Amino acid sequence: MTKKWLLATSLKEKHLEQLQNMYADYEMLCTQENAEALAEVEWVVGWNKGLTEQLEAGRLPALKWVQVISAGINNYPLQSFKEKGIYLTNGSGMHSEAIAEYVIGVLLTHMRGLRTAILNQQKQKWEQMTDLHELKGKTMLIVGSGHIGKRLAQLAKAFGMTVIGVNRSGNAVAEMDRTVKMEDIQTVIGSADVVVDILPQTDLTEHVFDAVLFGDMKKGVLFVNVGRGATVDNASLLGALAEGTVAFAALDVFEAEPLAEDSPLWGHPNILITPHFSGVVEHFKDSLFEIVQENAESFRLQGKPLRNVIDFEKNY
Repeated sequence: MTKKWLLATSLKEKHLEQLQNMYADYEMLCTQENAEALAEVEWVVGWNKGLTEQLEAGRLPALKWVQVISAGINNYPLQSFKEKGIYLTNGSGMHSEAIAEYVIGVLLTHMRGLRTAILNQQKQKWEQMTDLHELKGKTMLIVGSGHIGKRLAQLAKAFGMTVIGVNRSGNAVAEMDRTVKMEDIQTVIGSADVVVDILPQTDLTEHVFDAVLFGDMKKGVLFVNVGRGATVDNASLLGALAEGTVAFAALDVFEAEPLAEDSPLWGHPNILITPHFSGVVEHFKDSLFEIVQENAESFRLQGKPLRNVIDFEKNY
């Protein structure tokens, strides 16, 4: 019996050669049609619904490790992985630069009047706006202080902003001026001019941004969600926009995607909607392979991956 690994995504040819050389005694599969071969697969790069069906039908008995290409994991069969003792690693970290730049970009688009200027150009309308604002001197609250939050904090501070971070433990983060526990978010959210949601989707974060939390925010706050759509109660967000508590919201993630055509979010003048592309990485395959290679090496030597291993108790 030859050990096997499965490629369920696309990698560069040179990267495939490196993996094949590292696992010269393994056979690489690029299809999941052969049930007999699937039964011998020990690790997978990528994942899809078909593999979920195979896993839950018991047709992947040798599987020990799955490397997915996304940072978010809520669409994967986490309970099955946990019950079967399968390591799950994600792409956390490789999207941090792109998403941090996206946040700064949408803020500047609003604060410097660029969005209005783009709309005016289509109407050939000359309008010199005076109600424009700067990032310098403002306070940004980053809810979620992982890879993305840390990089965003660095960029925000380069613009002269004060940065407060929120995480589960309240442990200090070097890139941020101050951090607090998630349970203490109400003590700081009222001081923020900008609130950025980078939370993962878990049972504890579902609709954490509700009417109460929006109500604690400073009037005129700017809100950006690049975490998960389920962390925000849209009705509460719309209510906060109507009351003027939230002056502008940039949303890149939604509870159901694509966003329904009849969603009231589409037509709101103070919402910028983008189709979940904040994390698109210019050199995606190269960034992904850094994680795959490191984990493939540790799996080869130690029998387990070491980078971005998911804690199934926390689901991130």
